[in-house]
Amino acid sequence: MGARETITIPRSFNGPPGNGNGGYSAGLLAAYLDGPHTIRINAPIPLETPLALGRENGITTLHDGETLIMTARPEETSIAPRPAPSFEAAKEASERPRAFGAGEQSVCFVCGRNREPGEGLRIFCGQLDGKDTAATVWTPHETFADEDGLVRPEILWSALDCPGGFSLPDVDRALLGEMNANILERPAVGEPLIIASWRTGGKGRKHVAGTALYRPDGTCLAHADTVWFEVSTERFEANA
Repeated sequence: MGARETITIPRSFNGPPGNGNGGYSAGLLAAYLDGPHTIRINAPIPLETPLALGRENGITTLHDGETLIMTARPEETSIAPRPAPSFEAAKEASERPRAFGAGEQSVCFVCGRNREPGEGLRIFCGQLDGKDTAATVWTPHETFADEDGLVRPEILWSALDCPGGFSLPDVDRALLGEMNANILERPAVGEPLIIASWRTGGKGRKHVAGTALYRPDGTCLAHADTVWFEVSTERFEANA
């Protein structure tokens, strides 16, 4: 890895306004890693800014000047994906979306209600079986394809990000702290898919959730561990 290698997060791939989306940014970093890694977001991710890649003692880092933005440590995913809900159950849940993040005002690349199809993923999850579960259906837009017509890896990381937050119904505001995604098979754009999430634990401000992406027949295509940190509305807006 060259000392001058950089990653730049384009402005359109924001989470909170003005900051990079955690899943998308982690997915871009994952392209530089060999094998599974847990990627930790150490500071708000700047947009349109070249972020310097580095590696020391097996840890990969991303810096903005002296500020540590992300770290990646070699680690397998630990949350086993659950069996897929039925397509009908996921569709029904999607028709009653929870107000995660900024709700109706959100412009997040993944879960923003104010993003147009093809300009954002528009993933909105509703309650599934219990209060700590959520699901939706999602059809990847053609703008997110690679040259083979498959969904780009960083887009799959994105799609596995915000659904974890939707599984935290009693948390008003939360930011992604860590993520580790395992992509088993990349689907084609235009293919209807199921996304599900479930909270697995946590303590205090920290919450842990699993997320997964499935075909309608229940085949798991990708899954992720996500760690969330509850923040006050004031701090959430300060990161915007």
